[in-house]
Amino acid sequence: MRFSWLTALLLSSASAAVAQSPLRVLVRDARTHAPVPGVTVAIPDLKTGAATDASGQATVSDVPAGTYQVQFSSLGYEAQMRPFTLPQASESPAVVEMEPGGVELEGIVVEATRTNSRIEDEPVRLEVIGAEELEEKVDMRPANVAMLLTEASGIQPQFTSANSGSVAFRIQGLDGRYTQILKDGFPLFGGFSQGLSLVQIPPLDLRQVEVIKGASSALYGGDAITGLVNLVSKTPTETPALTVLLNQTQKGGRDLMGYYTGRSGQLGLTLLATQSTQQARDVSGDNFTDLPQVQATTVNPRLYYYATDSTTLYAGLTATVETRDGGYLPALDDPTQTGYTERNRSERYNTQLRLDSHVGRGRVLTLKNSVSAFSRRLQAGSAYFAGRQLSTYSEASLFVPAGKHRAVFGANFLTDRFQETDATTRPRDYSYLTGGAFVQDDWRLLDQLTIQGGLRVDYQHPYGLFVLPRFSTLYKPTAWLAVRAGGGFGYKAPTIFSSTTEQQAYVNVLPLIPAQLRAETSRGGNADVNLSGTLGEWHASLNQAVFYTRLTNTLIADPVQFAQGITEFRNAPTPITSRGLETNLRLRREALQFFAAYTLTDTRQTYDPTQPAQLPFVSWHRVVLTSMYEQEKNFRIGLEATYNGPQYVGDGSRQGRGFWLVGALAEKTFAPHFSLVLNVENVLDVRQTRFAPVVSGPFTQPTFRPLYAPLDGFVGNAALKITL
Repeated sequence: MRFSWLTALLLSSASAAVAQSPLRVLVRDARTHAPVPGVTVAIPDLKTGAATDASGQATVSDVPAGTYQVQFSSLGYEAQMRPFTLPQASESPAVVEMEPGGVELEGIVVEATRTNSRIEDEPVRLEVIGAEELEEKVDMRPANVAMLLTEASGIQPQFTSANSGSVAFRIQGLDGRYTQILKDGFPLFGGFSQGLSLVQIPPLDLRQVEVIKGASSALYGGDAITGLVNLVSKTPTETPALTVLLNQTQKGGRDLMGYYTGRSGQLGLTLLATQSTQQARDVSGDNFTDLPQVQATTVNPRLYYYATDSTTLYAGLTATVETRDGGYLPALDDPTQTGYTERNRSERYNTQLRLDSHVGRGRVLTLKNSVSAFSRRLQAGSAYFAGRQLSTYSEASLFVPAGKHRAVFGANFLTDRFQETDATTRPRDYSYLTGGAFVQDDWRLLDQLTIQGGLRVDYQHPYGLFVLPRFSTLYKPTAWLAVRAGGGFGYKAPTIFSSTTEQQAYVNVLPLIPAQLRAETSRGGNADVNLSGTLGEWHASLNQAVFYTRLTNTLIADPVQFAQGITEFRNAPTPITSRGLETNLRLRREALQFFAAYTLTDTRQTYDPTQPAQLPFVSWHRVVLTSMYEQEKNFRIGLEATYNGPQYVGDGSRQGRGFWLVGALAEKTFAPHFSLVLNVENVLDVRQTRFAPVVSGPFTQPTFRPLYAPLDGFVGNAALKITL
């Protein structure tokens, strides 16, 4: 009798245990496969739920056996309902992937900071240009990303060649060589390849662009003294899609582009193919080109292999071949004519290989490798400059979430080798090797306070050891207020490649002697306050930021040699300082959006008392204004204006004029798969040649004034987009 009673009790207990079981899930971003914290996991029928932790995992305890609809929701992601049958067949958590959605920046996962945090949780000061704004810029200038960055706040374009149409960008007033350009976390555009990089990157395959402002060398090594720009590619979608873009400008520009994405089973594919041409145009009537003659082709296939739900491998190849010619137009059209011309021939090839694997407990192992080959031949009049650059990048990192910490540990190795191909003695060759180790931790000390600390140690041959600490904090006392502050160290190994030598077409630039030079180093800090909320029916966001950078051992041209037409680099004896403030205002009401930004930049040199303290090619004041009205799947209209204030040019003895650039965009969707875009840029036809001649002297050996304003003037274009 006692045995029967005990047996019944045990069976009853076992039945109760089976009847109550936990729901375990792992929530990831469908595009990046990164864990998504803070997702609400709810079972409406039972009025119970939980939220995902830093590793993207959540457990709903004591759920009766049965089948339930489970709701997943998070700001910045599309909500979804999924059925689950309990008890689960496996002890491992079920993987749930959420698609980013909505127009709010909140909820966007940032990849450049390595911890894959949402933008509102990042202690680092950064901006994300999302898919909607990217699409607008693709419609305006599909050939390259230059237009995209030209209208970003706090970034000033610098036109570097009247004949090749090249452009560089300054963050915090410093030369473009201090900003690192990444593609999906790969540094592919440094050194020799930097000069034409921004006019050779088509944006059609981009999902978002991440801009980190301030010292960022602790993240990816040298070159990121003032910040970095990470171009994030789209990834394969379950539903295959094809986008075709045909574009024509009234000044002889033409683009034909296609982008395909799709996934079937364990394989995914994206493919970008572009062909862009531009006819040489003399807008000012001086017989010299204001728009160069361009032929450019880019092909970028990427193959993805989804080995398991937790492991993804992709391999990509990018190939760009371009000719870019300008100068005296009669000689450009007829080789038998005499006259000054600049002729660029460049080829760019790079590979990317990346493995992401979830190794348990929210930890993610990432392995990366890239190989980049860039060659360019530049003929400037009777002078030649040609070379090849071969660089590699390898990295291993481990993301470890633990309680209130999100840490990343890693190491990387870089090689960078440049060889001149037309010089008999190859005097300007260099070969750099860099090995580094890094650690970074996001520590959510309190619900309102997050501290991010990072440390990188690089050994760079031949310039030595660099220890690069970095620190940032985020304080959110309320839902409508966020305060950030941070700073860090940076460095850059010297090369002859900069916006100044690009303007000179590398003529009379002497080789560097490493034994006589030191690497450029920096210390910088920034802080900002962000207010967000509603004003009546308007959603408003106001950001006020300040920044400061001190650059030492700056690589400058010896003034005595430069006066004689020779560029010989040396380290400046005293520092350059850059300081300023940036104000951003965003307003949105249903289909209407408005953005305004003002940047004050004060960048000064202290090493040459004979020149103005303010550095050349830096506008003290810059304003960006944009507005957009959109009815989804119907039409949209956009207006934009940028103001660049007066700036010193050349040797600093002259001051360029301030100017406004105004443009407008209209797009109409006629059917689910077709839309027509009409766009006009520089409506006021602002050109530097309207202020003063750019070219002087004989047409066989002309002299070109430094550029600070566009040369092409008013440009209109029409584009047809087909999406299948």
